[in-house]
Parts: sequence; structure tokens; C-alpha cells
Amino acid sequence: MVSISEDEHDDNVPLIKSLKELTSEPRSTGNPTAPKLEYPSASRIVRAGPNLDADGKPRYLIDEIPDNEKMRLIRESDIMNKYAKDKNNGTGSDVEEEDILQYEDEEERIPTWMDALIYTVALTAVYGLFEALVNQQYNVEVGFMEVLERMAKSAPAIYCIVFLTCRYRRMRVVNLLMLMASCASGCYFIHLNLHSPRLGIMRRAPGLVTLWIYLTFLMDVRPSIISAIVVGLFWMLDPFKADI
Repeated sequence: MVSISEDEHDDNVPLIKSLKELTSEPRSTGNPTAPKLEYPSASRIVRAGPNLDADGKPRYLIDEIPDNEKMRLIRESDIMNKYAKDKNNGTGSDVEEEDILQYEDEEERIPTWMDALIYTVALTAVYGLFEALVNQQYNVEVGFMEVLERMAKSAPAIYCIVFLTCRYRRMRVVNLLMLMASCASGCYFIHLNLHSPRLGIMRRAPGLVTLWIYLTFLMDVRPSIISAIVVGLFWMLDPFKADI
């Protein structure tokens, strides 16, 4: 216990007396000098969280608002007019009108003819590459100008196919036709490599490969996988092997 000495000539005598009163043990008789702490009763303790109904379910502040007042606030906030029902496709999903217009504007930003022109340039280069590779495979000499001439002849047909498929590719019928054409071109290319003479492969293989690559690239993932599986099964089974 800390002992505090007291001097008569010390100016801090009142302070020392106060410290003694605070540090001294409480007496058994008389009122204690320290204040008595009062603990709140259970009824005065405020429970954290929402209030509870009679059935024990939480009751929030919004539940205190009447239903007619809620509807009035909703109508005045104009929140219902920000969303429109997509009734055209019958999905019933809520789509924001501004997002629909923005999406349509982004789609129409590049014209179809320009998109088809870009595809045509790339596919014409692919056609010329396979034209040179097929001739190189059978040791047939072909000049650079001859390959360019064949590429120029095939460009209009490639452009027509690309333009039509790009313009109507969102239609289900067009997607089905593209899947059928992809499977047919891939299977016919396999058939040419297995059973056709050299001249038939040289004339038809570049166009078939170019068409197959383009349709597989343009379709969605699932139709592309179906086309690859069909062509792979055709190559493994080889249904025309009896005609050899």
C-alpha cells in the first residue's frame, strides 16, 4: 500500500488528504465515500436489432408504412417507368429501355456490308493459302499471280455468302442451315481426301476448307462443337470405304 506522508508546512496538504480519502479502505460503518454504481434493470436494456412482432418475426421501419402510402411513393418516384417488359420475345424478363437502345446502337455501328468486306478479305487470304498448299502437296508448280487470280475469282462468291450469313445469322433457320452446311462441307472434304483423285482434291478442297472454317467460326460454341463431332465421326467411320 502506498504511504503518503503529511507535512504541516507543505502547501499540498489538502491534496494529500483528498488522496488519502480516495485510497483508504471503506469503513464498515457509515456511508462510503465512493459513489455507488447502479446497474440498469433488464427492462431498461434496449435490444439490438429490429423489433419483433408477437409471432417473433422481425419488424422493420418500412413495415410501419401503410400499403397505399408505399404505392404512392413508388408512383411518384417513377421507378416503374424505367423498366419495360420485353414482350416481343415472350421471355417476360425486365429489360431497361436505355440498355436496349444502347445495345442496338452498338450493333448498328458497323454496317453489314463493311463487316462482310472484312470477312471476305480474310477468307480470300485463307482460300489462297490452301490453294497453294494443295498444289504444293501434289508437287504441282503454281505461280503467285495464278494464286491471286484464283483468289480474285472466288472473292465475289465468298462476299455473297458472308453478307447473307452476317445479315441473317440471328435467325434460327439460318443457324440451322449454317450447321448443316458446316457438317456437309467438312464431311465432303474428308471424303475427297480419302477417296477422290488428285484433280478433284486440287479443285474442291480449298473452297470446302474455307467454307468449313468460316461457318465454324461464325456459329456459336455448341453448333461448332456439334459440327466438329460430326466431321470427326465421319472420318473415323468412313461410310464410303466400301466404294474403294
